[in-house]
Amino acid sequence: MRSFSTSGFLLGFLLLHIEVAKGDGPASDSHAGVQTHSILGCMTTACHGSNVPGAEKWQRAGKIWLDQDPHSRAYSSLFSQTSAKIVSRLVKELEPSSQSYEELEPSSQSYRDVLNARCVSCHASENAPQKDRVLGADCQVCHGSADAWGSEHYSREFKELGKSRFDNTRMLNVESMASRARICSSCHIGELNRSNDLNVGKDREVDHRLMAAGHPPMHFDFESYMRRYPVHWDTRDETTELGSSVGVERWRIGKITVAITKLNLLAARAERSTDSSAKLNDWPELTEYSCTSCHHSLDQSNWRQTRSAKSIANWDDWCISQLDCSVREQSRDELMSQLTTLKRSVEQLSPESRLVAMNASTLRRWLEIELDHVSSDSENTVDRILPKLMSRLEHVDEIRNWESATQWYIATRVLSERIGVAGLNVPVPFVVEDPFLVSEKKREPMFSKDFDTPKPFHPDMLKNYSNNLMQQLRTRP
Repeated sequence: MRSFSTSGFLLGFLLLHIEVAKGDGPASDSHAGVQTHSILGCMTTACHGSNVPGAEKWQRAGKIWLDQDPHSRAYSSLFSQTSAKIVSRLVKELEPSSQSYEELEPSSQSYRDVLNARCVSCHASENAPQKDRVLGADCQVCHGSADAWGSEHYSREFKELGKSRFDNTRMLNVESMASRARICSSCHIGELNRSNDLNVGKDREVDHRLMAAGHPPMHFDFESYMRRYPVHWDTRDETTELGSSVGVERWRIGKITVAITKLNLLAARAERSTDSSAKLNDWPELTEYSCTSCHHSLDQSNWRQTRSAKSIANWDDWCISQLDCSVREQSRDELMSQLTTLKRSVEQLSPESRLVAMNASTLRRWLEIELDHVSSDSENTVDRILPKLMSRLEHVDEIRNWESATQWYIATRVLSERIGVAGLNVPVPFVVEDPFLVSEKKREPMFSKDFDTPKPFHPDMLKNYSNNLMQQLRTRP
C-alpha cells in the first residue's frame, strides 16, 4: 500500500491529471453556469486523508476511497483499451459516416463528445470542476456538493442536529439506507430527466446501443454491492455476521428502492418515445427485457430452447423478482396485481408506450409509499419473509432464467445469515460478481459471443442449491 500525505496526493493527482487529459483540447464544459467545487480540501491529512495507524475511520475515509474504491477510477477507466472500443463502436453506430472505430483515438474530439454526452454523468462528479474529473465519482456524488458541507459539518452544533442536518440542504443523507440505495441506483440502474441543484441535468442511461457496443449490463443489487464495498465509514451497526438482521433489512429496503428507480427509468423511456424531438427515442428499449430471451444458443439440445413457448421477449425481472417478499404482508396482493398489469403491457409484441408509462408510474408511486412504511416497520421481518421463501423451495423448478435464480439466491443468503444457518456465504456457480467491483485487470467478459448470460448457468444449479438450503434449515437448532 502506498504512503499517503497531502503533498503525495497532490503530486499523484497532477500526474494522473496530465496523463488522462492528454489531447483534451477545447472540449465543451458541461458545467457552464453551474458552480463547482473540488474535493482536494477534504483529502488533506488533517481531514479525511490520514494514514495514521489507529486513526478513526472517518479520518482515513479519503485514503480508503482513493486506494480501494472503484469509483475513484471511474473516469480514468474511460480511457482504457476496453472503453476505447466501446466508445468507438458507439460512435460508429450513431454516425455511420464517421471513421472506422479502429481509427478513433481517446484524444479525438468525437471521443470526448461521447464521454461528455453519455459517460461523465456516472463516471465523474458533476459537482467537480472539469479538471478534477480524473478523480472519478468523487465524494460529492454520494454526499452532495462540497460547498454544502463547507466548514460547519465538524462543529458540535452541527452534529447535535442529528438527521435534521440533512433537511433543506444540498447534503445527501447516506446514513439512511433508503437514501443510500437511491443514490447508488441512480447510476447503477439509470435515471433520466434529472434536474436539481446537485447536478447539471445529465441523463444516466445504459441503453441497448451502449450495451451492444460492449458496456456491461446494469445488474445491480444493493445488498450484494454493500456487502463487498470497501467501506470508509463506521460499520459497527452494519455487521452481516450470523444472526444479524442487517443483511435482511438492507436487502429488503434495497429491493424496493432499486425497483422504484427501475420503474422510473422505464416510465421515462416510454414517455421519451412519444417525443419527436428526442435524438434517441428507441421503443421498445431492449434493455428492459431479459437478454437471454433473444441471445442464446440455437442448439436444440440447449435447455434454453425449451424453457418457454413465448415468441416475445420476457420483461427483465432482475429488479422485480422476490419483490413481493420485501413489501408488507397486507400489500402483497396489490403489488402482484399491479406487477401483472405492467408486465402484460410491457410484453406486448408492440407495447403501447403511454400505457407502459402510466402503469410503471402508478406502481412506482405505490412503492414509494410502501417504502416509507417498510423503512419504519418494527415488526419481525424474518418471521414474515421466511415462510414465503420456504414455500418457494418446493417450486424452484419453475425458475427458468438466470436473473430470477440469482435474485432468489441473494434473498435466501441474507435470510440464512439472519436465522444462523452457516455455509451459504460462498456464491454458487451461476452468481456473477458485479462487474463494477472487479478490477480492470481481473475483469472477464460476462458474455460469450452469443451473449448467453452467463453461459454456464443451468436451472439445475439452483435446484441443487435449494436442496442444500432446505437440508440446513431442517437440521438447524
